[in-house]
Amino acid sequence: VLFSVNPTTGEIDPDNQTNMPGMQHLLDADLLITAWRFRRPPDSDMKFFADYVAAGKPLIGLRTATHAFRFTKEDKSSYADFSYDSAENPGGFGRKYLGDTWISHHGKHGGESTRGVIETANVAHPILKGVDDVWGPTDVYGITTLPENSVVLMRGSIRSGMQPTDEAVVDKRNDPMMPLVWIRELDTSGKKQKIFTTTMGSSTDFQCEDLRRLVVNAAFWCTEQTDKITEALNVEPVGEYAPTPFGFGKYTRGKFPKDHNLPAK
Repeated sequence: VLFSVNPTTGEIDPDNQTNMPGMQHLLDADLLITAWRFRRPPDSDMKFFADYVAAGKPLIGLRTATHAFRFTKEDKSSYADFSYDSAENPGGFGRKYLGDTWISHHGKHGGESTRGVIETANVAHPILKGVDDVWGPTDVYGITTLPENSVVLMRGSIRSGMQPTDEAVVDKRNDPMMPLVWIRELDTSGKKQKIFTTTMGSSTDFQCEDLRRLVVNAAFWCTEQTDKITEALNVEPVGEYAPTPFGFGKYTRGKFPKDHNLPAK
C-alpha cells in the first residue's frame, strides 16, 4: 500500500501530489489498485506505473482514478499524455485504460448519495456474486464516453439524501442512470488486460459490505481466479475501520506508513 508522503517528515499527506514512495514494487506486482486523484509523480517513479499498464497487467480503478494524473507544463513530464487534460491523448490514462475520465458530479456532491443498481443483462457475472446491496455517501459521477468494449455491471441511482434509506431523485439525471461499475478487456502487449472500474470508492463508501465484496470479487476476476469467488467470502475489515468523511483537509494528521523508515526495495 503506497501513500502520498511529506518528504521532510515522512507523514502521510494526501495533499502532496508528487511524492508517493515505493512505486518500484510495481515491478513484481500481480494487480494494481489505484484511487489517485490529480497526481504528478516524477518521471523516475512514473515509469514504473507506465511500464506496468503497458505490459497488459490487470488494473482496478476506484472513484477518482478516472482522473488519476494532472501534469502541468512546469512538470515537463515525459508522461504528460497520462494527464486527464492531455491535448495529445484526450482523457489521458482514465479514458485510455479505464474507459472514461473526469466529466462531472452527476449527483450533488455531499448532498446526494449513490445506490448501485445491477445491470440485469449481466447479473450472472462472477464479480456480482453475493453482491446485492451497494450504497455509499459519495455522489454519482458523470460518465459519457465508455467505449463499446466496456461491460456495465452496475449503474448509479442518485438518492435524494445522504442516508441509505433515502429514495431515488425523480428527475432526468436518473433516466438513464450513469454507469457505476464496469469492466474492460483490452488487447495489450499480446494479452487480454483485465480492467475493473467503479466511480465509488471513498473511505466511507467502504463501510458498505457489498462494495467491499464487489472489489474483492473484482480482484479475483482480474487475476484469473474466479473459482475462488463465493458468497461465503469473508470481506470484513482487518482491525478497526473508522474512516473520516471525504473532503479537502479532513484527513487525520500524524500518521505514517508502516515501513516509512525502511530503505527502498
